[in-house]
Amino acid sequence: MDCTVSPWQSRLLRLVTEGNVSTVETHITPRKSYRDEFLPVDPVSMPERGTDLSDVGRTLRKRWPSAAAVATAVFAGVSFSTVTQTPDYQSETLILLDKKTGVSIAPTVPLADGYTAKDLSTEIQILQSRSLVSKAVAQLESAYSNLSVEDVVRNLSIRQAGDADVLIVSYTDTDPERAKAVLEALGDTYVDYSLERQRSEATNAIGFIKEQLPEAQKELNQSASAIREFREKNGIVDPDTHATQVVGIKQSLEEQARSVEIALNRTQRKYQELRLQVSKAGQNPDIALPTAILSQDTVYQQLATQLKEIEAKYTEESSRFYDTHPVVQNLLRQRESMRQLLQYRSQRVLGSAVGQVDITDISGYGKIQQDLAAQLLEVETELAAQNSQLQSIRLAQAEVENNFEKIPLLQQAYADLEREFKVKSEAVNRFLEKLQELQISEAQEIAPWQILEPPYLPENPVSPNIKRNLLLGLIAGGLLGIGAAILLERTDQRVKGVEEAKELTGLPTLALVPRVSAPVIESYRGQNGEAIRYGSAFTEAVRSLGLNLRYLGAKDEVKTLAFTSSTPSEGKSTLTYNLARVLAELGHRVLLVDADMRKPTIHQMIKQPNALGLSSAIATDRPWRQLIHADDSGKLHIMTSGPMPPNPVVLLESQKMSELLQEWRQVYDYVLLDTTPILGVTDAQSVATKVDSVVFVAAIERATRSTVFQSMEILARTRCHVAGLVVNMVDSEHESYYYSYYYSPYGGANGNGNGNGNGHNGNGHNGNGHNGNGQMDDAISRTQDILNDLFRRN
Repeated sequence: MDCTVSPWQSRLLRLVTEGNVSTVETHITPRKSYRDEFLPVDPVSMPERGTDLSDVGRTLRKRWPSAAAVATAVFAGVSFSTVTQTPDYQSETLILLDKKTGVSIAPTVPLADGYTAKDLSTEIQILQSRSLVSKAVAQLESAYSNLSVEDVVRNLSIRQAGDADVLIVSYTDTDPERAKAVLEALGDTYVDYSLERQRSEATNAIGFIKEQLPEAQKELNQSASAIREFREKNGIVDPDTHATQVVGIKQSLEEQARSVEIALNRTQRKYQELRLQVSKAGQNPDIALPTAILSQDTVYQQLATQLKEIEAKYTEESSRFYDTHPVVQNLLRQRESMRQLLQYRSQRVLGSAVGQVDITDISGYGKIQQDLAAQLLEVETELAAQNSQLQSIRLAQAEVENNFEKIPLLQQAYADLEREFKVKSEAVNRFLEKLQELQISEAQEIAPWQILEPPYLPENPVSPNIKRNLLLGLIAGGLLGIGAAILLERTDQRVKGVEEAKELTGLPTLALVPRVSAPVIESYRGQNGEAIRYGSAFTEAVRSLGLNLRYLGAKDEVKTLAFTSSTPSEGKSTLTYNLARVLAELGHRVLLVDADMRKPTIHQMIKQPNALGLSSAIATDRPWRQLIHADDSGKLHIMTSGPMPPNPVVLLESQKMSELLQEWRQVYDYVLLDTTPILGVTDAQSVATKVDSVVFVAAIERATRSTVFQSMEILARTRCHVAGLVVNMVDSEHESYYYSYYYSPYGGANGNGNGNGNGHNGNGHNGNGHNGNGQMDDAISRTQDILNDLFRRN
């Protein structure tokens, strides 16, 4: 076995020699398999990482042509606009607004320390109006006939000087003489305007107030009438007082209701007691009242007596004669007629309650029975009266409750009316106060505005500012160029970094392979011809992948591996070929099979014809051993794809393919299959279900988020075992963290230490490295034993 020590092995060796076995176990504990983790998150919903300065730097190095083009275009545009722009000259004049003019009603702005200043924004708008500007332009019509009012208004600027009653009037023009002349004409126009305004301002203000005052008083009277109508409509003077009265009535009704309820309960108990006494007297309480009434009716009693006599006579005669005898028949007719008379009389006396008594069984009541019935009738009447009284109280309570619920609305409406009345009353008072002030101010002395500083003749142009514009153009161009580069980078859906590839796949990382111009394994040979040290970062990364593959079968032996990717041109075939070489150089028997029958590339790498290969081994009876190509060492056997069949999936799904894989497992230590990309065709899916494990290759700046995510979904559906992720074409400048150890002293890249150890710098360790090849071999053997033991336990 090759005894070359990689940085990864050196780290484990150092941990073993220090006796920190638990640390070794921590470093080599495998992550959860893809089957356990299932699928990563959706790349569309995956949060974007923030952009820091290092990301901006890498983006600019990558997108510098676009950034430079945008920056150059912006700077050129600004420069051209600045150079071709006609220079402008600006002149200024200062105008003092005389403080003696007290007729102005301009609002004031509060300042610090309790001071106030006039807000001259209205004055400025008036001074910039076309009516005043046209008067100034008319004065210059003879000297500057091409001067228009629109040009003056557009180039005129008036602003207040701080908190003072001073206006700064400036005018910009391409002709400095004309700029000065325009300001002089405007100054004269503004002074004349101040005189005219001050003469008529007080009078106009007084007239305006007198015109508005009747309307304000009318609105005040309307507000007072609205309050009066509110009181008349609702029958209240003050909603608050009305609320107090309603609350009192509500409480009084509640007390009355409680009193009536108490009396009602007492009457109900008395009613129940009387019913009980009636029952004890042998009467039915439900019919006692109607029966007592009938017993007191003389007509009914006479009819009842006659009926009894007829009944007695009928009984006597029926014992003497047959039922058909005329005497018996006559008595029956008399009895029936008498019963009808009793029914008619009872209905006249009892009304609807006649159905409660048996008119044929009425006998005279005694004194006690009549008294009980009378008392029961009296109590029942009293009970009905109390129920009626309680119902009336409840209705009154409902009406009071309804009025009580309306109180908030009445209070709100009354408050709105009072507030409106107050506002309009204050408006009338302000008009009266202002009218008195203006009448006093009308008699004051009127003073015009003053020109504090006359306009000057400008000598230097105010625009364009060439230095400032060029500097701003340079800054804007740079910022827009950077922004364009970042925008292009952000809108690019390609995978840009190792961490992003990890997040998208959720797979353990088997290796990080750098981007190189010539992806070829490099090695230095010792005197005995064995490979003892690798030189490039690409070679070391492939070797690291080979070592990681040795520990995939911690529980189940992994011999057959399929390599696939999401899209073409991700370096999958090149990586598989170089990995096969590394495993062969490590002493393993390796078979490399080109299972990509649609676009094979392995035969080009080994510079062999593709006349026979995998398709021949599956479709014909030719022994597969006759179709392989062996390298010089005899450890590496390569089988090309062979002629392209009409449907490669049929061959890859065949039983013959499964038998070949089983036979290869018995012959070789590793069988590496270079398959098609997982997207687009189903060839790789067919192979993935037949091999021990699948290695997914994702190339930086080649694979996209969507294709990687779709590939993970397909692999999950096939239920194949995914060993891990190989990130290919990693830019060492972008991922310097992952490759810093490749050029550490462990590789012996820079040193004079040519001792037997071939390891550390000669000056640091006297050229002895780790005390010779013998001790190095022993240490590697101890490390290997510990690793095997740990993986057996896991």
